[in-house]
Amino acid sequence: MRAVTNLGGDEWEERCILLIQRRYDAGQVQVVAAKNRGDLGIDAFTYGGFAFTCHAAQEPVTVRGRYEKQRAKLTTEVAKLVDRQDAFLQLLGNVKIRRYVFMVPFFDSHELVLHASIKAAECRGLNLPYLDSDFQIVIVDQHSSLPHQSRPDDRGITETSQITEVTRLRLFDALRKAGTVWYGSADEISFLRRLYDLHELESTDLRFPTAEGDIIQHRYNNPGDWEDDWVFADPRFQLADGPDGVLLRFLAEMIHPAVRTDGEEVKHLLALFNTRLAADGYELAPEETASGYQIYLARSMSQVHREAAPPVVRGVGLTNIPAVAPRLLISDVAQDSYNVLRNYARGDRNDYRCAQFRLPDSGQADVFEATHKQTKISVALKKLHQKHPSERQIARMRREIEIGLGLDGHPHAVPILDHGPDHTWFVMPWADATAKARQTVLQNEPDELRALVDALASVLHKAHADGWLHRDIKASNILYLDNRWTLADWGIVRRPRGETTKVGRTGTSIGTAGFAAPELSVNPHSATFSSDIYSIGRVIAWALTGEEPLANLSLLPPQPGPWRNIVKKATNPDPMLRPQTIPDLISLIEVEFTEAPVDPIVHATRLIETASEGDQSAADAFLALLADHPGDYGLYIEQLTQLAVSQAGQALERDLPQAHVILRSLAEHVDGDGTRWVQFGEAATVVSWLHNVACYAASRRQWDLLEDATDVMCIWDAAWDQWRPQKEIRSWLESLRGEAAVAVASVLRQHEGSARHFSGLAENRTVDPRIRQAVRNE
Repeated sequence: MRAVTNLGGDEWEERCILLIQRRYDAGQVQVVAAKNRGDLGIDAFTYGGFAFTCHAAQEPVTVRGRYEKQRAKLTTEVAKLVDRQDAFLQLLGNVKIRRYVFMVPFFDSHELVLHASIKAAECRGLNLPYLDSDFQIVIVDQHSSLPHQSRPDDRGITETSQITEVTRLRLFDALRKAGTVWYGSADEISFLRRLYDLHELESTDLRFPTAEGDIIQHRYNNPGDWEDDWVFADPRFQLADGPDGVLLRFLAEMIHPAVRTDGEEVKHLLALFNTRLAADGYELAPEETASGYQIYLARSMSQVHREAAPPVVRGVGLTNIPAVAPRLLISDVAQDSYNVLRNYARGDRNDYRCAQFRLPDSGQADVFEATHKQTKISVALKKLHQKHPSERQIARMRREIEIGLGLDGHPHAVPILDHGPDHTWFVMPWADATAKARQTVLQNEPDELRALVDALASVLHKAHADGWLHRDIKASNILYLDNRWTLADWGIVRRPRGETTKVGRTGTSIGTAGFAAPELSVNPHSATFSSDIYSIGRVIAWALTGEEPLANLSLLPPQPGPWRNIVKKATNPDPMLRPQTIPDLISLIEVEFTEAPVDPIVHATRLIETASEGDQSAADAFLALLADHPGDYGLYIEQLTQLAVSQAGQALERDLPQAHVILRSLAEHVDGDGTRWVQFGEAATVVSWLHNVACYAASRRQWDLLEDATDVMCIWDAAWDQWRPQKEIRSWLESLRGEAAVAVASVLRQHEGSARHFSGLAENRTVDPRIRQAVRNE
């Protein structure tokens, strides 16, 4: 199968349309062909109020480059909703768009989510006749579920609550004690979107309209606000006291292969869940597979005893548990063929048509591109060279098949789809490339190399835990399969100690020279897990230098830095001086890549310099930094006032809840921070800056921002009584009229200490009467 990231725009759109039609019923989906309708910025819509735009950035691209392309595309397409109103009215008829779904292969930046939220708010503010009052923009990638079409009240969720409070509390307590990350390898927003429509759930923070903004603020922007296990007690998610189905879906999702990739952890959690659920008559059981990975669904234990084949509702697994619409992941469309082929597999090599020539560098067995005749699915078929192979060759392939089946379901192991009963051949998915073919990408994109190393560590941790030692890790044995790195060719794996069928069968020297640890050429049977760690180090060095490693010669990344230090330790000739286990290696990597915290002042200085060159995103980032450090006196008094009001105003206006936090924090610094005292010149600068922000807000008719800025301005003015900014403020007050005068007057009435500084305006008949009344000193 080809990886999703290699698709062009048209192919990606075709795949998305197929998924949309499967998810929402083809009869309810209207595809919008650009050549017939003109480019309206959407590729399809449903009569239930969902619109879809599909976009695949040309790969390879950096994380930042991908974000910029996706942001630009989203901005352009959403703008068409506004610019082509007549065309949309004609196209949509009575349909109102409730969700605008932006479908991309994957995205890496929470900035894109924030940008989507801003754009959605702008559209809602225009009151367009074909947009719902609850219009939202949702980002969906290949690992995300498409959102539910129906609103929560229409899902038919029952109110059965057979799982007791005692069971729920013990479940949550066990997860806390085990230190389990409930959202696995996803993030909190992505995980919850798989189960809930976060735009339909209310916010507990009045600054945000929906649960999504609430969560982003308190778990992403200020992660210390809520405990890590906050979701268990949050009544919005109904885990502590809601219907059984809600809790069971949540638990099943926690061990879904798209969420949790560590097979051992899944086994542990499954046992933990079932031990506690059994008392209330439920269990999670394997019921489906996705791309060869097991999916666990909930079912009633009484139903298991009552029927030979208990009915299972997809995603829940119980007729008396609320059913939801099937969740289809975009990646499922690309990978369904694996499951189809497994259903046809019968151990007959005649079911496959092989290409004429084997792949180069096939090693001790031939690898051919092949096609399953009945399904036309492309696969890789690996078979032994000779027509009558030796017992040693058969034993080697038997081991490879055995561990392949043992690792089945692990996302970084290549699955075995079919194999011969005589262990002379087997079939696996057709991969896009080997690490060898992607060396340039690994060398130039740090995130990609880290993903490869993490993948190797993950699958080897599982193999090592079961006692298996790979012993032949090299670039050509690392495959890029369906947008992830996988480890293949376990032919010379060493079995767990005590299970070796014939000591000495592998000989006295195995592995690939240069990648193999030195001890594998002396006594391979006695090698330890550190031999595989040595090979990982050599793969890293090869990726960063592009040079084939030579036996017994050091090869290090050329530049000083984390990877050089990691490789040096991992490839120590003495096995005892290397990291001894995969967790040791991961700990070493984490230590090396842990960056010393950057002083916020240093960061702020750089952002202000960049903003001064016209980069508005730097101004946005600077204000976000301020919001994260409300108690930093230097940031607020020395740095904030250096940001031009034209840029500060735009940034404050874009995120009014954040603006409120920043301005209130500035008010808290009016008396210094206990170690530093405000100087008169600093006070005058702060008051002038706040006055200019108020002027900006008044000109933009941003009344909330105007009131906040004026309020803090009056606090500082009352405390420091600086004549220079008061002169500017007095002239401004004289000029105010209409709604702006109403807003400012209401604030002045709350600050008698500041209002008295402008009491002379009370007798000036050219001043707005409400301002005169507010400053009158009576």
